[in-house]
Amino acid sequence: MRIRRFVAAAFGAVLAACKPAPPPSPETLAYPVLVLFEQSGVVRHDDVADLKEMSTQRVVNANSAPFLIDSKLDVYRLEKLASTHGGLWLMANPVGRTEVTFELARVAQGDAAQARALIVERDVDFRYQGDDAAKQRLANAKTFAEMLAAIGR
Repeated sequence: MRIRRFVAAAFGAVLAACKPAPPPSPETLAYPVLVLFEQSGVVRHDDVADLKEMSTQRVVNANSAPFLIDSKLDVYRLEKLASTHGGLWLMANPVGRTEVTFELARVAQGDAAQARALIVERDVDFRYQGDDAAKQRLANAKTFAEMLAAIGR
C-alpha cells in the first residue's frame, strides 16, 4: 500500500513538472523592443503601455504575425494581433493609434544572428536607404543597443 502511494505521488510530481511553461507576457519582456511588420517596417516600443497601443493601419494591414525582438535579443511572434476595437470603430478611425491584444510565441532566445536577419528583412528604409557603414555596424552588432544605433532607432 505504501509503495502504491509513493508511486502515485512520484508520478504526480513528474506530471506536474512536465507542464508547459506559461506563455510569456508583455510585462516580462526586456524593453525597449522592436516590432517588425512584414510590409510596413519596424517600430520601437519603449514600455508595456507603448507596446499595447499601435498604429491602426499597421494592425489592420498586417497579413502575418509580426516579429518582436526584445532587449535580450529574444525573438517572438505577435500571434493573434488585433485591435480591441470593432470594425465600425476602425473604419471611423483609420489613422491614429489603437489598443491591441496579442499572444507572444517565442521563436528564439538570445539569438543576435536571427535578430539582425529580421531587421534587414523587415526594415525597408534601412535596407534601401541605409548607408554601407550603418549596414556594416549592424552586421557586426552583438547587442540590442548596437543594433538600435546602427538602424537609427
